[in-house]
Amino acid sequence: MGTRFVRSCVLACSAVLVAASVAHATTPSPAPAEPPTSVPETPRPKAPAGRVPPKQPVDHVASKPNGDSVVPTKRPPDVDVGRRLWQQSCWQCHGKAGAGDGPAAKALPDGVPPLTGKVKEAGFDAMVRIIQDGKGRMPAYAETIDKHDSRRILVYLQERMEGRVGDAPASSGAKDDKDEGGEAN
Repeated sequence: MGTRFVRSCVLACSAVLVAASVAHATTPSPAPAEPPTSVPETPRPKAPAGRVPPKQPVDHVASKPNGDSVVPTKRPPDVDVGRRLWQQSCWQCHGKAGAGDGPAAKALPDGVPPLTGKVKEAGFDAMVRIIQDGKGRMPAYAETIDKHDSRRILVYLQERMEGRVGDAPASSGAKDDKDEGGEAN
């Protein structure tokens, strides 16, 4: 398209917008049917000179349909999310500890390679690409696991291989494979 045509379209649109805004500005707004009722404001306590007044409590809190208030929660730690995703999608082939000894690995002719040291060796970005795009017989998970969750799986796997976490999520009340002093059981 020529620049002359684009300029004329821009000018025409501008003219329509100007005309609409002028028409809106000159049209009297309808009077309200009833005057608005004013709600008296709750007086705020006066702070002594030089002091900041205390914050007022929030009088609006989201609630569930049954009337209970909703308390925002923190996002679970990446290692817990990674553990859940590993248990959901990965361990069947790779095994609980990433040794390539999962129950589905036995059905594959070439087996499944162990992941021991692969995260450190290849790096997170390369491993995320493998999870997303697949490799060899491993399917691509881009449609079901996003890049951030792929990274969380790798965080869990690395922590697991270094012995810092076990199978059970920390939030479930179950303990990892370590006791209070950090010693392995």
